[in-house]
Amino acid sequence: MRRIALALAVLAALGFACDPEQDAAAPRATSGPSQADGLKHIVFDTDLAFDDIMALLYLLQRDDVAIDAVTITGTGEAHCDPGVSNALRLLALGGETDVPVACGRETPLQGTNAFPDEWRTAVDDLSMLDLPEVDATADPRGATDLLLDTLDGDATLITLGPLTNVAEALRADPALAERVPEFVAMAGAIDTVGNTPNGVAEYNVWVDPLAAREVIAEMDVSLVPLDATEDVPFTSFFVDALDEHLTTPEAEAVRAIIASNEPIFTQGGYQFWDTLATALVFRPELATWDEARVLVTASLDAGAGWIDRWDEGATVRFANAVPDPLAFESEYLSVLTGEDVTAVRPEPTITIVFDGERCTVEPSPVGSGEQVLDYVGPPGETDNAFLIGLDGATYAEIRRFLGPDGSIVPPAEGPPEGVREVAFVQGLTKAEVPDLTLVAVCFEPTAQGSARAWLSRPLQVEP
Repeated sequence: MRRIALALAVLAALGFACDPEQDAAAPRATSGPSQADGLKHIVFDTDLAFDDIMALLYLLQRDDVAIDAVTITGTGEAHCDPGVSNALRLLALGGETDVPVACGRETPLQGTNAFPDEWRTAVDDLSMLDLPEVDATADPRGATDLLLDTLDGDATLITLGPLTNVAEALRADPALAERVPEFVAMAGAIDTVGNTPNGVAEYNVWVDPLAAREVIAEMDVSLVPLDATEDVPFTSFFVDALDEHLTTPEAEAVRAIIASNEPIFTQGGYQFWDTLATALVFRPELATWDEARVLVTASLDAGAGWIDRWDEGATVRFANAVPDPLAFESEYLSVLTGEDVTAVRPEPTITIVFDGERCTVEPSPVGSGEQVLDYVGPPGETDNAFLIGLDGATYAEIRRFLGPDGSIVPPAEGPPEGVREVAFVQGLTKAEVPDLTLVAVCFEPTAQGSARAWLSRPLQVEP
């Protein structure tokens, strides 16, 4: 959902622990087969993070795809040697043993930004997915030459990590830009906040902002930024649906990754970043698209990786929303499992509604026990809300703490005692609703990067 970082700030203000539009044309190239053999040829540039693996397994299950090459972004979450080895093992799982795999440089074009070490350790370990070793080794050409050799005018380029490899190839041969008819990249944050330490950039751009700047300026790329991925958060309902359709090795592998890394997926804030970008290559209509002139900040200061609208900047096409997240999940699961998966999410039993002026809850009173919560905001907005229980605190105390409706959320100085977190609502959310008085909190961002909050009336709970 949009502006998850602000949601976490609101939760922090209440003392809860938390872990880290106007449509334009969809990508210009069609999503059908790209060569005379009836297959859509793909060059897959990846750092093999959890969701990259899910995206690759999705591609391996498509019978209309030929993967021409896989290049590992050494500046991303995977280091080169384990990244190449893991990619070869995943390809073998999908029956693809002849796909060349190579890695590029392990440092950005400039600067020292990097993914956290603990993330990289987990990714190097193949996200704790146990697959047999294979005899294949890295392609001796390296990532730059492999990209130049395989991007021959017929292949679609998908990038799911920092754009270092593509920038290196573009520097080696500027004519590469004319040989990529379709290029989709999961990268950036345009009209939403970032997810990096500087708060304004997205990780794939922040790690190597100069690479992103050069590629966006010179190539016809369709970005899938946080603006769109915020609409597709991971939910437990996705796992429930997957559990009913474990019919392929690829589906079992995705389930094993989720099981081995459950806290990462369930702590809040995890999105289908790279899986969405990959699915949009085949189903661009799942998103709405916009176009803007932008400037990528490639400096080494705190603004590194910021993508800002600028009238003199490079024109970029980007997905700005996913109106029907269920359609995306159904697409992904249906391809992954080889079955028609439509029953992904249940109907909500409690809905938090924000119309821009009031925060309300339907129905009222609400039931206790396990419930399914949803949030409905103003048209064009998909921000977050949460539900709190008053376990000793009073409604008047919460009102005094947050101020009148629309007030700026106070710093995380500690809320009144006796406030219990019930649910952080980002899309459909399961929650155990206690037999307490409840209050919903809706919020929206400000231009200054903070948030304003609105409170519902106190809600009674029926056993």
